Amino acid sequence: MDIIQSTRISATSAANSPLSSTYAVSNIANDQVGKPFISSATSETISISADAGARAIFLFGLMADTAIIECATTGATGTSLEINTTQYSAIDQLQIGTSNLIPPEYIQVSSAPYSGTVLSSPLTSDTQTTDSTTGAPNTLELAANLTIGDGQTDSQQLVIGLDSDPTVQYNDSGDALAAATVEVKLTTSTDRKDLAVAGDNIGYYQQDSGATGRFAKDSSSASSSSFVNVNNHGNVRIGSHVTIGGTSYQITKIVGDGTASGGITLSGSPSSATVTSLLNPIKLGLFRMGTRLNVGNPQIGLQKSFADFSFKRTLGNGGYTQIQRNVATIYTITANLTRAQCDSLVDHFRAYRSKPFPVLVMDGMPDAQNERTKYSGFFYMPEAPSISFIDKRVDRQNINFRLREIT
Repeated sequence: MDIIQSTRISATSAANSPLSSTYAVSNIANDQVGKPFISSATSETISISADAGARAIFLFGLMADTAIIECATTGATGTSLEINTTQYSAIDQLQIGTSNLIPPEYIQVSSAPYSGTVLSSPLTSDTQTTDSTTGAPNTLELAANLTIGDGQTDSQQLVIGLDSDPTVQYNDSGDALAAATVEVKLTTSTDRKDLAVAGDNIGYYQQDSGATGRFAKDSSSASSSSFVNVNNHGNVRIGSHVTIGGTSYQITKIVGDGTASGGITLSGSPSSATVTSLLNPIKLGLFRMGTRLNVGNPQIGLQKSFADFSFKRTLGNGGYTQIQRNVATIYTITANLTRAQCDSLVDHFRAYRSKPFPVLVMDGMPDAQNERTKYSGFFYMPEAPSISFIDKRVDRQNINFRLREIT
């Protein structure tokens, strides 16, 4: 189990402006999962500056068609990692109603020492090297024999001044990062106007007044006041990019299901015309980067349950009414840990109490388990942990606690 504790984020910025001040890039550094950053562009780079000491990165509430994270430090070469953008299954019953369609991602990060041979200057003893990644100072004074290769016919090359700094790696096998810069590069490009979850696809926009209007299947449907229920369509969102009559706009407001007059507000005022594309917004809810507490996976028992926030009501005539809403995951954990690990978890609870934090519940699982997405989330402890002393030496202890997901 891995927990991000002390955040190391010192600054955030974006290459493009937000949809509005409500959706500023600074939102990604707070705890309000329902108040994300939404970009005004279809290609965005979010830059994060972090102080030294970070060992993990967490992303929550991401919406993009492609996503790449690049992390570098002042003393370590940067590397790239593709972030998961596969949406939850449309038939996944536990995700109906959620506004977060892409699972969260918890990425362990560390600095790996340089592993090549580094030549010192001046070179005072006979040296032979066949290492193609040999590093050296910008200048090299030869005060001894330098043999490149093994004396065979293959040619060798010595590069003077090759970077011998460590590299950033996306695991926990190295050291904590020095001061770092992270770039999250996001794009949106998939046309979703013809991907209705239910009901009609979108092919036409009818202007009602100024920047407001409604979507319809075609002009004939609009003339007969048959408009698309955007809730049923499932791909119309605040920040969506829609091309109407050859010009791109963003959706800034949705009233109800979007079928009443003025139900959709755009960033401009297009006349009624054909809709040629509808793209998801670029959005990110939370970004965390900081120190980590690793206490090992539960060794006794781990239970996974769900809290359903759907509206359910039995009517007086025996009928039933319901509204589907989001579902939160709850982990009930009994872990057999060392005394030091238990103390660390208790200290973490004392520091955070009601405050949420990113967690990788299962750490070091096989690659096919997709641990970074399937076992990660933004959780809080609904109750204080309890500890059972299993022997008089208290070298190992059983700790019991729950983690409840914020959705």
